[in-house]
Amino acid sequence: MSDEIDVELEQKVADYYKSIGINQGPGDIQYRLILKVLENNSDRITEFADIRKYTDQFADRGSIGSKIKTIFQLEGLVKKVKRGGYKVTDKGLMAASFLKSTTTFYKKVKRMSDIIERMP
Repeated sequence: MSDEIDVELEQKVADYYKSIGINQGPGDIQYRLILKVLENNSDRITEFADIRKYTDQFADRGSIGSKIKTIFQLEGLVKKVKRGGYKVTDKGLMAASFLKSTTTFYKKVKRMSDIIERMP
């Protein structure tokens, strides 16, 4: 992996979006982590084990494979290139870019709420 994924930050961002009613995409920790791993491996095939390294603490064994099949493959975010091997598509990279934007927004909101809490 070229970049380590900050799982704790991703969980905080997902929790924030869930708190405002967004449960899919930005509010789904599994989605966020799968997409981050795929993006980090955009120059090569992503093995299922690479994904499970990050998602096992948040998901049952079968739910990640199911999510890849029912969301990522059907929506064209990844293409399966071999058994247990996936390649992120341009559409998947756009979704990853969107997640970066949601993280940036979360950080700005968090910073502003911290400033407001310190005001007299």
